[in-house]
Amino acid sequence: MNMRARLLPAIAMSAVALHSQSANAGGFALIEQGGSGMGNAYAGAAAVSSDASTVWFNPAGMLELTDPQLAVAGHVISVENEYSDRGTTLNPAFGLGPVPGVTETDPGGNSLIPNFYYVRSLRDDLAFGLGVSVPYGNSTDYGRDWVGRYQAVESAVSVLDINPSLAYRVNDQLSIGGGISVQVFEATLGSAVDSSVTCLGLYSRGTLPLAACANAGLTTPGTRDTDGYAEITGDSVEATFNFGVLYKPSEMTKLGFAYRHSIDHKLEGDADFTTNESLAAVLGSQIPLFQDVSATAEANLPSSAMFSVAHRVNDKIELLADATFMAWSSLEELRIKFDNPVQPDTFNTLAYEDVWRVAAGVNYQHTDQLTLRAGVAIDQDPVPSVQLRTPRIPGEDRRWLAFGVGYQVNENIGFDVGYSHVFVDEVPIDNTSESDGGTTIRGVYDANINLISAQFNYKFK
Repeated sequence: MNMRARLLPAIAMSAVALHSQSANAGGFALIEQGGSGMGNAYAGAAAVSSDASTVWFNPAGMLELTDPQLAVAGHVISVENEYSDRGTTLNPAFGLGPVPGVTETDPGGNSLIPNFYYVRSLRDDLAFGLGVSVPYGNSTDYGRDWVGRYQAVESAVSVLDINPSLAYRVNDQLSIGGGISVQVFEATLGSAVDSSVTCLGLYSRGTLPLAACANAGLTTPGTRDTDGYAEITGDSVEATFNFGVLYKPSEMTKLGFAYRHSIDHKLEGDADFTTNESLAAVLGSQIPLFQDVSATAEANLPSSAMFSVAHRVNDKIELLADATFMAWSSLEELRIKFDNPVQPDTFNTLAYEDVWRVAAGVNYQHTDQLTLRAGVAIDQDPVPSVQLRTPRIPGEDRRWLAFGVGYQVNENIGFDVGYSHVFVDEVPIDNTSESDGGTTIRGVYDANINLISAQFNYKFK
């Protein structure tokens, strides 16, 4: 295994597992797919069918909308996720000493997630819808001076989902729907490269004499001034499908089921390196390390199934509940293949577990124009242990408390606004890089997450 292959697993460890700081539906999936549902913590989302965002949550619900409708939503995700170091160390082969660098940092920040939906009837028993949304995405930046820089510095991911759908009314009680999702996946990863570890690693295998490292000043691992940097970018376009069922056993109750199939992204991109000048001189032209090359990876995003109920107690009160299953066990590892005949594959173990999200909420129809909403949720995370928690995807279970309002200005125009606070416990990390020269990151994450959503609805009457 050449030295670049051994140093890059942490850099390229995930073309999908980039999202470390989001209020999400387990892992790095975003549940923020409609503004009206935010006020209920998305309880009953596959059964409510109150606006065009049902294209995402359950396409069968499109037949509940009698007029052509447009919904445009935006979600601000504000994340503080303070990292406090508890003893990050170098690889034992290089002394097991502490890594010099910043020990307190916040890789979080603010993100804006947009959604767009349109629904119209084609005939009494058939409807068409189009959804454009971002089901996965966020970014983090620890800074190039932090102690875990050899595993992660910056990460950014954006997955755009374009989802045309059809719905068919079987009878007055049962509707079915389905669609095709075309996803555009773009990712960027950056990490520091320890130049001394590179040089000493080559010496340990007999490729270089120790004097070459000493003369270049590359005998002290963890030295920030001699770090290099590596950035990997990649993209993919793939398609999958989804379907839903809406059943109304009575005029007061709706039951919804929605399924989204897994999708296997095959990312293609580039690995670009900035090599320390002293190391570059040592490597010369004889050791083909840190050359810009192409790279590929596969990212198996999970399937999901949502079970929802919406029960109207009377003209004022509607109760909501649901449970969502996400099959995250599809992500066992990430394997990176480099376009270099002398460089073997690298991989990182993820070993994600399947998880559930459960939610309950209520709608209160205060007036014909004003709807008040509230909800709670418990959202499991698929990261199985502190040893497999990575700085790119720390992962933690979350508890939601949500409030919102909907206001119908006139027969055409309506607005929805929602707010959620997401409670997250402190979570430790004790992750040892699977590269030969990697570090062990030991620390604690303490997150504080706030979500604000706004949605504009327009009915074409």
